[in-house]
Amino acid sequence: MKILIVDDDVSLCDSLASLLRVVEYDVVNVYCAEDALEAAWSEEFNAAILDVNLPDMGGLEILEKLRENSEMAIVMLSGSVTLEQAVEALNRGADAFVIKPAKPDVLLSNLTKALRLKGLEKELKESEARYRELFENIGDGAFQLDMDGNYTAMNRAGAEIFGFSSPDDVLHGRLKFWGTHASRDASDEFLEQVEEEGEVVRVLRRFRALNGSLGWLETTVRTRLDERGEVTGFEGIFRDVTDRIRYQEMLEALYCLWEDLGDVTTIEEIGNLTLKFVYAMLEIDEGAFNIIEGTVLRQACEGVSGIEPKEQPLRGKNIAAEAARTGESVMVSNFTDGEVSKLAVPVMVRDKVVAVIEIGRRDADAFSEDDRKLVEIIAEYVGSVIGRLISSKFGLKPDYNLRDYL
Repeated sequence: MKILIVDDDVSLCDSLASLLRVVEYDVVNVYCAEDALEAAWSEEFNAAILDVNLPDMGGLEILEKLRENSEMAIVMLSGSVTLEQAVEALNRGADAFVIKPAKPDVLLSNLTKALRLKGLEKELKESEARYRELFENIGDGAFQLDMDGNYTAMNRAGAEIFGFSSPDDVLHGRLKFWGTHASRDASDEFLEQVEEEGEVVRVLRRFRALNGSLGWLETTVRTRLDERGEVTGFEGIFRDVTDRIRYQEMLEALYCLWEDLGDVTTIEEIGNLTLKFVYAMLEIDEGAFNIIEGTVLRQACEGVSGIEPKEQPLRGKNIAAEAARTGESVMVSNFTDGEVSKLAVPVMVRDKVVAVIEIGRRDADAFSEDDRKLVEIIAEYVGSVIGRLISSKFGLKPDYNLRDYL
């Protein structure tokens, strides 16, 4: 880890640098804002410890300049500060605020926490980018309506979004505009708005498919005019964004999980949080967080109802053992008695399987590929958190065992 220290108090700056070098940080210390910016633009730092009162530039100003060009963690220092000044610094992007003279343990604690949160944020962004790939290709529908709300034209993509096999199934009075809305009132209000404004751009609306299921459309609609400028109907395009809305909800939930996992200190807490999150997002009927202990899998916490706490041999034929042995996710529909579908995803630390997330639902073909990818992303977060906990106790020792950690 490389740390930049900026303080015009030369003695204090050098003392902080010596303290951080003792705990094996790579440190660069400077005494003014100009040198700090030059260092930040020429080298990459993981964090900066920054005095609020510098002779050549205000602390908040240099904070903003550092934020423009770097994602480093920033800890602010001040000998005298008001609550308003501290809040302002945090609002402008500081990760922590420490009052001088700072005790070594307080400073190190704030710095370590800021670095850890930045690391988690980076991991989340990388996983978010991978998850976004699931929803890049969304087909657009195109349509025309008459004044009575009948579909007079529609492309195949639009018909398929509504659950029809062909545009002919919706044309010639077979389907009205309000028939694809969640309610008749919402449909009428929407067309009245379009007629009044001439065009409504990229509005989100609920739609009802042929099978009765509800989803979300992003719709742009405008009026169709005759030669005299009178409204004769409507035309527009729409995109099914149901998956995008679900994806946004998933990301919001992932941020919550990310924040919660950042504060855990035990494997049991990790298991409980993981199962709680998966239960909320996928509505599972059963689940277990299994850790590897020698030649068996053992539940690290109380599971979701349906899986009794017990040890399972790694050489067994169940899917959790298979995921542990192969390091690959395993998904099975109609498992055992024909009523439960199951998914097992390995949790890895430094290319070694240390745990398995095992979930089930009482529904045929219950888990989709998107479900599997979501749980794999969760497993990545969990693996990184377990790795940090292991390193905090065992360092880089390769032959660690979670039983020892517990």
